[in-house]
Amino acid sequence: MDTREGYTGHTIWVTDLVERMGDLLPVPTAIAGVVTVGLLPYVLTAAFVLMTSGAQTVPFVVVQTLAATVAVVGPVFIWHYDEHVFPTFVSEVGDVVVDDRALVATVERYERFFCDRYWLIAVPWTALIIAALVANVEYFVSLGVAGPADPAFLTYLVFALWWSVITGIGLHGALTTVLCVRAVGDLELTIDPLHHDGLGGLSTIGYFSIRATLMNSVGSFTLPLAFSIAAGGTFQTLVYVAVAGYIGFILVSFVYPTIYVNRRAQEVRERTLKEKRERIRSLQARAAAGDTGGELARLETQLKIRTLRDDFHEYQDVNLYPLSVSILVRLGSSVLLPILFTVIDTYVFTT
Repeated sequence: MDTREGYTGHTIWVTDLVERMGDLLPVPTAIAGVVTVGLLPYVLTAAFVLMTSGAQTVPFVVVQTLAATVAVVGPVFIWHYDEHVFPTFVSEVGDVVVDDRALVATVERYERFFCDRYWLIAVPWTALIIAALVANVEYFVSLGVAGPADPAFLTYLVFALWWSVITGIGLHGALTTVLCVRAVGDLELTIDPLHHDGLGGLSTIGYFSIRATLMNSVGSFTLPLAFSIAAGGTFQTLVYVAVAGYIGFILVSFVYPTIYVNRRAQEVRERTLKEKRERIRSLQARAAAGDTGGELARLETQLKIRTLRDDFHEYQDVNLYPLSVSILVRLGSSVLLPILFTVIDTYVFTT
């Protein structure tokens, strides 16, 4: 059965919103999402800057625009993860999963989890971000905000609310990826030493993980603003907790699935190698006992032993880490982004 058969897919409300915009405009859905829903953070940013004279400086406008960009592209990233990453995964991972129906049911279960239970991450994440901003209102006072009740600050909180919901859904996508990969890893797996990816067919799991990681790595655009708020506020701990939580999600969303799938693949390989080893020894014992019949039968037995040995070494040598060069390059870029913006904040915006 083609693994795409019976796969219905599910959509989160952000996907529905982006696709409505795509239906209204004569442009690709991704572009329609950016120029409609995506512009909201820029509009709120512009309103805040115009309402606050102290915010009309190049350093603040730059770091705030970078942070807003996360929520500008966020809805399209969520749409892409929902509508393209999941279907691609269920189609490609069929190469290493024996039961196609179990695979489809498992992936659909976790796509429903992504679409329906996003609040599990989005709500506490949003609460943490809003609390960090309110606790560090002194930073905004230094920009000219009169206080927590100032319309400018309330406008910024609306921006923060939208930003937090979008990024919270992205973080929930990372959690969904981890849980989905673990569930797929618990299914009956098979390893193909001759698979074109050179990884026994496991690269599709690596790509699934790295796509979720890259979706969240764009959040590093917010780091300069986060460090600025921490430096100008009095409750830096909340800001640093949010930053640490974000970076932790990036690492866990890729590292854990990779390690878990490797361990499961090792188990499958050891079981296969054991079966082949026992078969080889059985044939060798028969040949040594002279139970193979005539000369032709003896040659056939030797040929079977040689073939099994070749298969044994192919299985033994296959790389079971779902990491190709392409995946490693993408992982490197997702890890380097936070480092890059930390350096920018340290050596550019603080000098």
